[in-house]
Amino acid sequence: MKTNRKQASQRGFTLIELLMVVFLLSIVVGAVFSQIERAQVRYKVEDQKVDLTQQEREFIDQFTRDLHQSGYPSVAVFGGQFGLNSSQVAAGIWSISSTDLHMEGNMDGSGVQTVEYSYFDGAGWPGPGPNPCPCLRRSAAPKVDGIAPAAQVPGTAFSQVQNVVPLATQPIFAAYDANGIPIDLTATITDPVKLATIKSVQITVTTQGLAKDSDIHNTIQVSMTGMARLVNN
Repeated sequence: MKTNRKQASQRGFTLIELLMVVFLLSIVVGAVFSQIERAQVRYKVEDQKVDLTQQEREFIDQFTRDLHQSGYPSVAVFGGQFGLNSSQVAAGIWSISSTDLHMEGNMDGSGVQTVEYSYFDGAGWPGPGPNPCPCLRRSAAPKVDGIAPAAQVPGTAFSQVQNVVPLATQPIFAAYDANGIPIDLTATITDPVKLATIKSVQITVTTQGLAKDSDIHNTIQVSMTGMARLVNN
């Protein structure tokens, strides 16, 4: 009897018990790795959102700085000595639509520049590499003396927001008068009288990431809005 009790006390796990343990461990380990994989996916999504946000913020900050300097120095600064065709004078905003804006101003203290913000849909992209457009581009060039603002040659685009998503219900540019009433930009405005009524301009940029958010099964999009008042208009 003693021998039998001793042998019974030394018995190990049965095969069924071992299989149950392995099964339970598989469930636990699978759940852990599933959460790790999900965390990695969320990290990539959030990292892409941060990149899109940073890109938009820097571009909008540049836009608001340009607007604040738009129209400076004006004709009045020189007492009418120079006209709008002079490289000493900035014409301010001389053309605006819902997707494009052209202006002149001493943007960085180096002299009057002609600055263009334009939407490019990416048609005819020559490469190399994948087409980064639709995109919103900023170009700037020193103003050439003796040439009208509309005849100035735009500079080379040196900054842009890539993968821009134009919204049918929200144009890229919106203009407002002194009372905050929206000004129709369906057609491009170049009339100096109408341009003089614009007191502030709003920019709305929505960009789209290259990857999709696996949680919502949709593309990653980030939208930002900025507005600046035309202090020299």
